[in-house]
Amino acid sequence: MTTPSAAPPRVLVLEDEADLQEAMVTYLNMEGNIADGVSSLRAAQEWMRTHPYEILVLDLGLPDGDGLEWLKQRPLMQDKGVIITTARGDSDQRIEGIRAGADVYLVKPIQLEELSSLVQNLVRRIRANSQALWTLRKLQWTLESPQGLAIKLTHSESVLLSRLAQTPGQAVSRNELVTCLGHDPDSYDFRRMEILVRRLRNKARDVLGFDLPMETVHKLGYAFTAQVQMV
Repeated sequence: MTTPSAAPPRVLVLEDEADLQEAMVTYLNMEGNIADGVSSLRAAQEWMRTHPYEILVLDLGLPDGDGLEWLKQRPLMQDKGVIITTARGDSDQRIEGIRAGADVYLVKPIQLEELSSLVQNLVRRIRANSQALWTLRKLQWTLESPQGLAIKLTHSESVLLSRLAQTPGQAVSRNELVTCLGHDPDSYDFRRMEILVRRLRNKARDVLGFDLPMETVHKLGYAFTAQVQMV
């Protein structure tokens, strides 16, 4: 089984300069990451809905908006690493970028080796933080964060999380999850699962103030990326 700490880092490169985007994505993939590139904020938002990722490499001057303003509007990214890459090099811009949630502020031209090293450092930090145990109390139908905040679950949410918690960091197919919920995948309306997951995420966000470490795996299912003890 691939553990979360051993899995390749997943990186999204948001850069509208095609040659630079290709160079960054190619180099990061050569270094053992799983990197993808997009060229606009809209494309990034669409990609994020269906792909898990840990690190965002973010250009600021984008064709459909300002990357810094976009980042300011996304406060629920505490479990992601953000590396800004931009030609804006004055100190006020750097400070504003860090305050907006960036971990690193790189001024172009960037060194690909430095970028790769920063990705590795951020991933180690993020995964170390995610190793703190969550607690799923099956009889009480509650999920507790490492900080001790409790999310009250429905029966279906508890069953769903119980299955995901058995294989942290690994995707579980929608068909298997439907079977765990007591339904036949052949006749099940999978929109019901999407609604179930969306409500769970929204509930968790309201209680925790940040996103649940639960990822949608494109064309497959879902994964809970943190360690969970079940009691």
